[in-house]
Amino acid sequence: MEHVYNGISYLLGGFDTPVIVLLIVMVYVYITGWCKVIYCHKMNKLVGLKGIIRNIGYLMIVSLATILDKIMGSSEAIRTIVIYFFIAHEGLLILKYWCKMGLPLPQKIYNTLENLIGEEENDGNTTKREE
Repeated sequence: MEHVYNGISYLLGGFDTPVIVLLIVMVYVYITGWCKVIYCHKMNKLVGLKGIIRNIGYLMIVSLATILDKIMGSSEAIRTIVIYFFIAHEGLLILKYWCKMGLPLPQKIYNTLENLIGEEENDGNTTKREE
């Protein structure tokens, strides 16, 4: 079991504060996503699985960033930026999910979240992003 922990720790660049915060935020998003599904009565067998797959993808990208830092000899700059990006994205997802459940947030925050996460511009066409 210790070898598994050490292997994961090596791939993620250690269990420092940014990685721990990312893991906590990932758990919060997972829980909040389930709350939204239950609250909005949109049960789907694959909801939880999609969240787990997304989290595995995040950790793989953090691992890739760690490896790139080691190859380039930098001081964890790429890894840190990637982790902070994922923390920010997941934090916005938490706010968006609670907004969808009716948590009172200022309209400006809700509009900003909708612009940042809800829609993305693609060659002038607006398409909904699947979460």
